[in-house]
Amino acid sequence: MPIKLNDPAKNVDIDSAEYRTMLGNLQANILKSHGRDFARHIFLRFTAAPDPVKAWIRNTVAPRVTTAARQLETIAARHEEAGVDGGTVGGFFLSAAGYAHLGYDTDRFASDAFRKGMKRQDDPLLGGLLGGNNKDPKPSTWEAGFQHDIHALLTMADDNEAVVERAADEIRTGLSGIGEALTVEEGLVLRRRNAAGDLEPIEHFGYFDGISNPLFTKQDLEAERPENQNRAHWDAGASLSLVLTDDPFTDQTDAFGSYLVYRKLGQNVRAFEARVGALAAALGISADLAGAMVVGRFKDGTPVLASSAPSPGPQVLNDFNYAEDEDGLRCPAHAHIRKANPRGTTPLTSLAAERRRRIVRRGIPYGKPLPGVADGTPTDPDPEAPRGLLFLCFQQNVEDQFEFIQRTWIDNKNFPTGILFQKDTGDDPLIGQDRDEAQRWPKRWGDEEAGKKTFNVESAVTLKGGEYFFAPSLPFLRSL
Repeated sequence: MPIKLNDPAKNVDIDSAEYRTMLGNLQANILKSHGRDFARHIFLRFTAAPDPVKAWIRNTVAPRVTTAARQLETIAARHEEAGVDGGTVGGFFLSAAGYAHLGYDTDRFASDAFRKGMKRQDDPLLGGLLGGNNKDPKPSTWEAGFQHDIHALLTMADDNEAVVERAADEIRTGLSGIGEALTVEEGLVLRRRNAAGDLEPIEHFGYFDGISNPLFTKQDLEAERPENQNRAHWDAGASLSLVLTDDPFTDQTDAFGSYLVYRKLGQNVRAFEARVGALAAALGISADLAGAMVVGRFKDGTPVLASSAPSPGPQVLNDFNYAEDEDGLRCPAHAHIRKANPRGTTPLTSLAAERRRRIVRRGIPYGKPLPGVADGTPTDPDPEAPRGLLFLCFQQNVEDQFEFIQRTWIDNKNFPTGILFQKDTGDDPLIGQDRDEAQRWPKRWGDEEAGKKTFNVESAVTLKGGEYFFAPSLPFLRSL
């Protein structure tokens, strides 16, 4: 019997037999992060005719693709015995142009944004009026490797950098007569010790990352941090339908795929620190609090909604919503985590509908950090050295999830406090791509009487390139 994608996460016992087929057909890193420290992302353009490319995918690529079943097996083995080498995790993704090159009808995909590709930046009717317009830099400004037609993305990740580099070299060497590698992106997980002494992932600005990702199984809900298991204000659980959709090119039961959004985001750390410092001076507050108002959390993960200072303990609160701070006096309405996940404050929208917009983030930093940002990682003191985030996210539909979040929430100066013409919020100061939108900041944290100050914190994050992909099922890859 086919599995039910709409079952709530609390009812999804991923160890039960009913999910075995689905996990064997699904690629890894979708339902759970692969957790590897080093990654290589190879962007491909096919030059050979369809049949040789299909044979290459079937014989060379498919055996390297890790299934979700295999991923869970290695996780279990690591729990049983510390230090078990889980091996390399491989993934393979096709763009709409890649499917078309292989002779497949892309009209069979439900996501219109996927079919058009990321380079198409036309706006929907009334897009500018409703805030749905595209503020991304023009593709002509992207890095050279992203300006071509991209057909496929092959990813590999391992805890041993030499192993993942050899694997990438093997793929590049074997491309002769099949295609070319347009660019190879190198990911490196950054970590810093938290208050409990554990090394936790961070990004180049120094904030703990990945705290509020959706959880899809009973097991993951049970493993959630103790301070968040009451779920009185926010439930991280999500049904599998948030991230999985039928693979349109196989008839096998429980053969699902997922849409992947890939964006290379450059981070200018010195510019970010300068802009946070300018905000702190304008409001007469500490740089720590100003940064927390920009992001929505302090660097240690403490939500600025809950406190005007970092937490003294190891707790990272995620069981909260913004009902008690509708006016954005503690967590500004334009703070990054509030813009990207409003937690029930979207105007004229039910909480259930809002929650269906969520995405599953699987990004990894690139470039060496500046000194003092991460622990145990080689650094580069050059503030101009390339560094940033290789942003990856999975979802059931690109335009209904990622594009809606980016265009209608993050880059919308009116969201969430104004619907049409009211200019009362500003864009996301962390990742918003609108370069001239001022935000409105509380003059004093939590003080209704103090009022707000208009101040422009321009984002220090720039889109360098990207594409939309689909993660095919293993039955499809093996059938080529």
